[in-house]
Amino acid sequence: MHSEVHLKDDLTDLTFTNDLGVTDIGDPFVLKISENEYYMYCTSAPNGFFCWRSEDLVHWGEKKMCYVREPDAWCTDCFWAPEVVLKDGKYHMFYTAKNRQGSLRIGLAVSDSPGGPFTDVKNEPFFDFGYAAIDANVLLDDNGKSYLYYSRDCSENSDGYLKKSEIYGVALSDDLLSTQGEAVKLLTPEQKWEKAPGDTQWNEGPEMIKHDGRYYLTYSANFFASPSYSLGYAVSDEPLGTFEKSPENPLLTSGLRRDVSGTGHHSFTYSPDGTQLWAVYHSHTDVKNPGGNRKVNIDRAGFTPDGKLFINGPTTSLQPLPSGLSTVDVTRRFDAVDDGGAQTQSGLALLTDGLFSTSTRHGWLEQELTAGDDGKIRITLRSDEPLPVCGIALYPGVECLSDIASVNLTVGESVLAQELVIGEEEGSPVLLCFDSCQADTLTISLSLREKKTSLRLSEISVLAENTQK
Repeated sequence: MHSEVHLKDDLTDLTFTNDLGVTDIGDPFVLKISENEYYMYCTSAPNGFFCWRSEDLVHWGEKKMCYVREPDAWCTDCFWAPEVVLKDGKYHMFYTAKNRQGSLRIGLAVSDSPGGPFTDVKNEPFFDFGYAAIDANVLLDDNGKSYLYYSRDCSENSDGYLKKSEIYGVALSDDLLSTQGEAVKLLTPEQKWEKAPGDTQWNEGPEMIKHDGRYYLTYSANFFASPSYSLGYAVSDEPLGTFEKSPENPLLTSGLRRDVSGTGHHSFTYSPDGTQLWAVYHSHTDVKNPGGNRKVNIDRAGFTPDGKLFINGPTTSLQPLPSGLSTVDVTRRFDAVDDGGAQTQSGLALLTDGLFSTSTRHGWLEQELTAGDDGKIRITLRSDEPLPVCGIALYPGVECLSDIASVNLTVGESVLAQELVIGEEEGSPVLLCFDSCQADTLTISLSLREKKTSLRLSEISVLAENTQK
């Protein structure tokens, strides 16, 4: 006789939304200190920077000033875009500020603690290229070399017709205290989506990430106070080489949506257990009044097998917590088979590859599923061994999840006590969380709405109880 699985009404300990409670900021940068310790630094004060601490990447507290301008400091205002790296036992904060002549420069402050206090290495702009420069980002490459990336600011950069912010890169000394060689221009606004109307164009907020030996230079384009502020990326085989912008850009954008605006200036970090890549970015706190008041968001990111970078956002709906907290993402420990028992070679592998997208622009991550004669789609997920499964999340493809009328679920020998009915306004993803039970098989039955015969899904994520906590 089958037992029953009962859905949880309270998902507080399993999920989150992008209302993280950190507003009136810009340019969030997150530094992972250990498995359960993160620090976040933002554009946040008129005379320096606040930082926040978190144990899970979602709940942020312990807000405090970690860098405060000294009365006789070289910098006066416009304290922007702090980023921190750990090198030789010291935390190095690279930041933007205006000098006494009113020109934007890059400063460097250090501390023995990630929470500060940070103190300037010297009382002058640490990296002065002779022109306005903002948004410093440092790559500590796995070959032991280091590089600084920044934006030559549009306030002092014009071709005679257009003012432009353009991204440069330069090698750093081993101690990060000086540059080596000449800075190289790497990116300039050139794609259609970057060319906003007006006399100014932007490529700014560089963030470098390395994957499979290739360098991914991610950046923001368009005006920060505009709904069109978005992210793009370019790829090169060399840290200062020729970068080619992705034809799939923008990487992250609010587009025509009305629930989110101005998704930009980001950083990357990893989930507590290190298995998931997350993008941390800001968006406008009030979507009806975009401007300098911005809030922090986090969304899953990753790379496809053929090297495409993607960010699963922007999301405003409920989603599972980062892996390694109350739950662990065990999706890749399952294979998807159809109701006839065919293996993943039949085309269902995308459903459990750990790669999914909430954006219609990432169609290569989706799987099209066709209903049987009874109007249902049946999928079975199988693992090599029983796992303490406690939930699944259904992520839509191009078509929204409102095409699903209801969901039935069997977890091992236990069946869902009541068929889950999906409202036509349902957001993404649909979450089914229940008390943990050992199972190596999950069977999902989806009933489609009238006249619907197929559905596109990008992932069925499987959550297991974190037994290490």
